[in-house]
Amino acid sequence: MVFAAFVPALGGTFLNWDDAENLVGNPHYRGLGPAQLRWMWSAVHMGHYIPVTWLTFGLDYLLWGMNPAGYHLTSILFHALNAALVYLVAARLLPAAFDASAHPPPPAALRAGSALGALLWALHPLRVESVAWITERRDVVSGCFALLAVLAYLTAVRRAGAAGRLRRGAYVLAVAAFALAVFAKSIVVGLPLVLVALDIYPLRRLRGGWRSILRVALLEKLPFFAVGALAAGIMLVIGFRWGLLAPLAAESVPQRLALSAYSFAFYLGKTIWPWSLSPLYSLYRPVDPLALRYLVPGGLTLAVGLALIALRRRWPAGLVAGVAYVALLLPASGIFPNGPQIAADRYTYLPSVGWAMLAGAALPWGWSARRAGRLSPRIAGAAALAALPLVAGLAVLTERQIAIWRDSVALWRHAAWADPDSDVPLFYLGWALADAGRFDEARAHFEASRRRVPASLPLLRAQFTLHLALVEGRAGSAGAAEERFREALTLDGDHPVAWVRLGTARWTRGDAPGAEAAWTAAADRSPLWPRYQVWELRAAVAEVPEASRVARARLAFAFAAALQEYRAHAEAEEHYRLAVRLEPGYTAAWNNLGVTYASRGRYADALDAFVHALRLQPGERGACANARRAAAVLGTRPQEVDACGPERG
Repeated sequence: MVFAAFVPALGGTFLNWDDAENLVGNPHYRGLGPAQLRWMWSAVHMGHYIPVTWLTFGLDYLLWGMNPAGYHLTSILFHALNAALVYLVAARLLPAAFDASAHPPPPAALRAGSALGALLWALHPLRVESVAWITERRDVVSGCFALLAVLAYLTAVRRAGAAGRLRRGAYVLAVAAFALAVFAKSIVVGLPLVLVALDIYPLRRLRGGWRSILRVALLEKLPFFAVGALAAGIMLVIGFRWGLLAPLAAESVPQRLALSAYSFAFYLGKTIWPWSLSPLYSLYRPVDPLALRYLVPGGLTLAVGLALIALRRRWPAGLVAGVAYVALLLPASGIFPNGPQIAADRYTYLPSVGWAMLAGAALPWGWSARRAGRLSPRIAGAAALAALPLVAGLAVLTERQIAIWRDSVALWRHAAWADPDSDVPLFYLGWALADAGRFDEARAHFEASRRRVPASLPLLRAQFTLHLALVEGRAGSAGAAEERFREALTLDGDHPVAWVRLGTARWTRGDAPGAEAAWTAAADRSPLWPRYQVWELRAAVAEVPEASRVARARLAFAFAAALQEYRAHAEAEEHYRLAVRLEPGYTAAWNNLGVTYASRGRYADALDAFVHALRLQPGERGACANARRAAAVLGTRPQEVDACGPERG
């Protein structure tokens, strides 16, 4: 049923929202050979370290090439498998939950409740973003291994001996599956807390005093916590290094708490009423924790939490579902703000499993309550029948939501409609129209978008003007494009993409000196490049012709240095290689190329690059220091290093 509901996603395309950067324009993942595997396990691409997910993309390329339907098929298959895993997990937990009931429901009712919970989760339209957006393969892959980890853990518990010791084989499998989950997407780092909550209820394993609590909640979970801590550490280092996570100076603790409370209430509300879903819910700064926008969700979050705690003895399942929800959602809740969004549908993929299981448990609970005389047969039967239109309604909403994700134009038209005050959907919609060859529409769109920006925001006006220039260039209006690039630079004189594209426009009309001057200006401004513009530069730098060897070498060097700053060593190496190929006497490029080699453990290659730099410029201080370090690691001493003289303190 889940596979059938998501089949329309097979007609979707690669989107201009990260799919282009991650897949269409990224040759490094294509295959499962040594070079691709080395890249997958070493690269931090677009601020993410997801080697297990890259393995699935590499397999996709071997099977489907660059046909997006194949990539969508893999994601749908993962999601359908995850629906089955949710059913199996629920089928283990529901009997344990009703074990102490005076009127335990029959196995058929428990199976029906498990199936209902799995369907409510898998067919919910909040799942569409994770399944229909190819880049978000990481959700379905990490979800698959996380659910396998829970299932293996429940197997280990069920087969525990009289002393309560877990079955070793299943336990090791659970830890291994969790490790694969966090390296598919680190958002699942809170899973160990979910396992502890399940130990309390419904497994009831923490009943033997402090010694039992210490063994079950701490010692047993130590490998899980260690894996989670490692993944969380990697995630935080990458996030802060790449500027993806806002520093404390940008968002205070009260602001972060307000964002978290908002997200907890927002996702729960969308789970109950999944209407007006959008690919982007924009975060508008500054965040005022005392505004009603945050006070009301904060109050609701606090009220729900207190109610679940108050009802913990009568309804422990509710508190466990709440703990699982918070533990799995916390990394994406606003504690560590990242990106332009205040929330995203994809973040609900695993956290909502607990609520779906609770809803599914209503079926066996109704049967039990009817047998106990607490519920009339008519009401119990009506409630059971209501599950059918509920599942069907979710499937209809999911089909509608999949249509929004079929291509970039449809996606961003919907996003712009859902949030007309946000500028981000306007940029993406303009690019999507241009990519589709609808240049008149794209031109009119960027003109209208630029007019709505007040003169007090020149940098934003420069961005819209730049993209209007790009549309003119792609439409074949080289003169109009150059004029727009100049106009953008009057608004933002340090914009690197505008300088590079201006140079390309001049080169196209035969003005080689003017092109060289523009490209040199872009390279000279590389220390001023904003982080978000570094990624926009990739395509611009690639368009600089090799006939202008010096200018392209300088731009490649500057771009590589920016990539190296963000720990994107594989791509930085690629551009340093380009720089030294175009300009063999480029000492700084040889030195930096050696640094990228060393950062990836390739010390022999690093030493060769440092020695080459020293041959070009004997005694160069940075190359000398780097060559000494590499030589010490390799236990050798090239004469170029000896020529550097004694090492300075």
